Amino acid sequence: METILLVIHALLALLLIIIVLIQRAEGGALGIGGGADGMNPRGAADALTRTTAVIATLFITTSIILTVLSLRSNDRTLSFDDEVIQLPEEIEDLPELPQLD
Repeated sequence: METILLVIHALLALLLIIIVLIQRAEGGALGIGGGADGMNPRGAADALTRTTAVIATLFITTSIILTVLSLRSNDRTLSFDDEVIQLPEEIEDLPELPQLD
């Protein structure tokens, strides 16, 4: 299950990169957006924007699901309570703090 979801996650990442680079923006990007497919530039931009939103939503969803699956496994945990930090009984040889006037 986790492997299949990881492959889907990687494909969504690749698709998201490609869709973002195709979009025509003020900054330029690759400028591949638009074309002779009969759609006006505004309609193509709207379709690319919707596609980007859907792919980004799926990407974030798979990220959250992968995180939950990862934390549910026995060998991984997000708890830091297991680690014990030993502090010295007395603190010696510390420099004095500077005094502000």
